[in-house]
Amino acid sequence: MLFTQRPCETREELFDRDEEIELALRAVRRGAWIAILGIRMSGKTSLAKVVANELRREGFESLYVNLVGVGGIRACAERVLSSLPRSFLNRFESLKAFLEFFNIRVGGEVRLSRSISSARVLEQLFLELSRKKKLVVILDEVQDIRGGVRQFLELLYRLRTATKNLVFIFTGSAIGLMKTLLNPAPTSPLYGRSPIKIELKAWDEETALEFLREGLSECGIAHSDKELREVVSKLGTLPGWLSFYGLRRCIGLPHEKSLEEAETEAVKIAEDEIHNILESRGEWAKKALRMMAYGARWSEILAETGVSTRTLRDFLQTLRNLYLIAEDGGVYRISDPVYRRAALKIR
Repeated sequence: MLFTQRPCETREELFDRDEEIELALRAVRRGAWIAILGIRMSGKTSLAKVVANELRREGFESLYVNLVGVGGIRACAERVLSSLPRSFLNRFESLKAFLEFFNIRVGGEVRLSRSISSARVLEQLFLELSRKKKLVVILDEVQDIRGGVRQFLELLYRLRTATKNLVFIFTGSAIGLMKTLLNPAPTSPLYGRSPIKIELKAWDEETALEFLREGLSECGIAHSDKELREVVSKLGTLPGWLSFYGLRRCIGLPHEKSLEEAETEAVKIAEDEIHNILESRGEWAKKALRMMAYGARWSEILAETGVSTRTLRDFLQTLRNLYLIAEDGGVYRISDPVYRRAALKIR
């Protein structure tokens, strides 16, 4: 089923990503960790889950952890522990004793005592889980770990050198912790051990149209080429936005209603993302984004915002790392039509 509200988990559900799946599998077989990068709704979580599912056939267990909004390393540890499936208690013999030692109960939201080192708990947990079995851990939106980054990198280094049974799949954008993972300084404990980077970019128009055709045909929904081109024109080519439309068509809504609802939902999500990016930045950043919704040159943005060249350069680089803007012939433009409309609504 191509149109779903949840991430894909099987290879059959994931459209047009065979090359990325095979790259990830080859990397893991050679002992590498993986970083899946891309804009929101590009399918990062789906790719990570499908890769983990493929690795189960090769003897791996898997653990998925959503790190959105997690903050620091203690909250990260609590999120990891809260994500442990109860079934792990049966499949990992010594896990129950480990959890009892730290007075942790599986099956709900975990809160660690302040007297417990969160880094120590994470290290011991991952070592315990990978002691006798191979384990792939998906850390989704890892850039949201903002506190204790050095501590977290040291933890990863110790795990990297302590066991061959543990593989991490990181997803997110190339900012914060993810940027440090991908480009560690010579002084970083992970220098020379960067994860293999897999970038998920928006589809080209023809691939997006084929995705819509296959998904609607799968549901038995009649459609015209004109309708599908209107969808791509308004929603762009990111899988997530297109699925918003496709799902509504598959449950019986007409084209116009499906497109209207999909666009409204997509723009709201994009607005929330943009508000997070603009947090702690001034009005100049809002103005810069609105200019890039139409397309603007460096000199034009600099003149209109009045910020320093360094401030503007850093902001544009952040937007590039978030896959929000592209530069073509000296013109900076928000790539995705949904994000363009969201940027124009920011006041």
